[in-house]
Amino acid sequence: MKRLILVGMLIPAVLAAQGFRISGVTTMQLVELRPLLTDSLAASAVPGTGQFRTAAFGVPAVCDSLFCHYERSGNRVSAMPVLQDLTLNAWGLAEGLSLHSDVRLRTELDNNGLIYPRSDDHVQLLDAYLQLDRDWGRARLGRQWVTGALGAYDFDGADALIARGSFSVEGWAGRALVEGLNEPYTSSQLSAVDNLPPEQDGYIFGALFRVRPDRLSAASVTYQRVILADHSGMYSERASLAASTRRLGLALDLTATYDLATGDWNDARLRAGSTGLGSFGYSVEARHSQPFFELWTIWGAFAPVGFDEGRTTVDWHPRAQPFSASLHFAYRKYDPADAGISLQTSGWRAGGDASWRAGASLSAYGSYDIDIGNGASSDDGRAGVRWTASRNVTLGVEGSVTQMIYEYRIGTGRVNGAALNAAWQVTPDIRVVADGGIYQQTLTNGAAGPDWSQRRASLRLEWTAGSDPGSTRGRVP
Repeated sequence: MKRLILVGMLIPAVLAAQGFRISGVTTMQLVELRPLLTDSLAASAVPGTGQFRTAAFGVPAVCDSLFCHYERSGNRVSAMPVLQDLTLNAWGLAEGLSLHSDVRLRTELDNNGLIYPRSDDHVQLLDAYLQLDRDWGRARLGRQWVTGALGAYDFDGADALIARGSFSVEGWAGRALVEGLNEPYTSSQLSAVDNLPPEQDGYIFGALFRVRPDRLSAASVTYQRVILADHSGMYSERASLAASTRRLGLALDLTATYDLATGDWNDARLRAGSTGLGSFGYSVEARHSQPFFELWTIWGAFAPVGFDEGRTTVDWHPRAQPFSASLHFAYRKYDPADAGISLQTSGWRAGGDASWRAGASLSAYGSYDIDIGNGASSDDGRAGVRWTASRNVTLGVEGSVTQMIYEYRIGTGRVNGAALNAAWQVTPDIRVVADGGIYQQTLTNGAAGPDWSQRRASLRLEWTAGSDPGSTRGRVP
């Protein structure tokens, strides 16, 4: 009910505005899967002895003196979720004052045994804020986003940006929402899936300093802290640094994110690459990564270990030619896991992609990647063709193969997929996009596991209504 009231409060602002523009994306999907079920056999029917055995059909089983329990794939279940995203922009409320809002509506048309996540959360206000633009900068008030090297955070509060020449400073403060969930820390949405949810709201404080000494260089520093409502502790405290420059055909980029609460560098990258050197482009990158978890969750104690990685990329884009290609290779070294057993501490990945265009109507693309790491490996390839039937209609077909060698087990699983997609620009303000695919899983070399074979389809309607602030005629034709 509170969300409906907040959405209803936007209507008077729209009526008072000199102009407004509403855009929407209506999405309907078909999602299928086969859930895991626990089943059992008589212990005498499973070969071998002891607690851990393998059934005759290749599935691992845990046995006692009477029964062996194992997991199998259940019957296929499906859901048809419908999402309606609405974006509203209204201007002319006062000099330099505008309104911006994004609302998401959810429901399900059909539920054949599968409850789509958050389908019962019918109305979600992603953001809704007033923005005041002035010569010195801008100010915002309401539910809004702050994005950058630390991620994307939604909060209810105030934000101000002051710019002077090549310098700018931005600050924000308010009630924090959980990253990725866009709900308060005490939301029932979080407590429903976590046994130890936060007990208090969080309040966010942050600042961002930017400098651009010339048009080829830029740097920024960000600091952000999320504290408990009673100021007795904090959920997170982090800082980041970003810098880049372009000189003498060379591009240098540095990003670093530091967790002040744990003393970890969550992500640090240094990349050097060529710019504007003919048909070929080169880059090398050094990276350190350590997973980040906020302090309220216990999962930080079970975080995967960090790693150091070196990566190199070669791009080939010959001028005035219909084709291009790219190759990349990376090597990783993992930190000690302290697991009590000897584990592989290195991994590597490699891959490439290519594209080709035959005139203005036909194009093709393909890619292949392989990733071998600690205890498991995977590789996948995909290829597709796209045909532009007319200025307003495009059709495409794609095939894919993904192979997994399962972690710490002998066996291979492969998913073969085929999909069709189409797009139709009905009018300048209406576009329809549809796609559908079949994905078939096969298990070979003695692999045991669930069957994830499924069908997927989606239908998307993109539309816009209202005036266009950039149009001299004031209306979209």
